[in-house]
Amino acid sequence: MAIFPFFSKKKKPPVLVRCTYCSYEYHLLPREVRLLETKNARDPLCPIKEECDICHTGFIIPVNYTDKQGKVYLFHELKPKINNLDPNTAINRMLKNHFH
Repeated sequence: MAIFPFFSKKKKPPVLVRCTYCSYEYHLLPREVRLLETKNARDPLCPIKEECDICHTGFIIPVNYTDKQGKVYLFHELKPKINNLDPNTAINRMLKNHFH
């Protein structure tokens, strides 16, 4: 009977995310986090990042998140980097929504 503890699934807790502009907070389920990680795999800053559905100005980023490789993403460290976008990234972000 000692084999059953190996098959127990530990549920991952939801990840708290916050908008960089309006500070709206909510939790993302582990499945949603995995989807965002695969969608934004090439993003060097943070793989869990999407536009805010409330204000449509800021980005939703994690408050405190550790990925599979052990890299820690903290809101107060990511927010200045995301708010101070370089001009090329800002132009790409504005034009992305109009041509899809």
